[in-house]
Amino acid sequence: MAGFGSFVPAIRETVLTINSHSINYRPLEAVLLPAPWHRGRVVLAGDAAHATTPHLASGAGMAIEDGIVLVEELRTQPDIEAALEAYTTRRFERCRLVVENSIKLGEIEMHDGSPQEHARLMAETLNILRAPI
Repeated sequence: MAGFGSFVPAIRETVLTINSHSINYRPLEAVLLPAPWHRGRVVLAGDAAHATTPHLASGAGMAIEDGIVLVEELRTQPDIEAALEAYTTRRFERCRLVVENSIKLGEIEMHDGSPQEHARLMAETLNILRAPI
């Protein structure tokens, strides 16, 4: 991580000098359920539908967006089934992008990948996420 600049090398050195037994390490997992994200009137949102690794710091934001989109679709669709289908349709590709690109960023970090590739993918993804939901 020395090549990432800013405060990252200092954090790396701190971690390297800490007793390894005090580090709480757990594998990271991601989930992207296929559509539909509902059955009857039960709807999945947030991590229940699309849990992501922390590399884009977007998990909570995606859950909030889910809630916003769900309310919009419930207000504008003629019936609940149509609203729930529209919710999943609107959310799926954006959530897929976050899950998949978060995983890619983690792989770049774990395998001493290119800091430039990391920065490019991060910037590209965040630029896409700036678009309205």
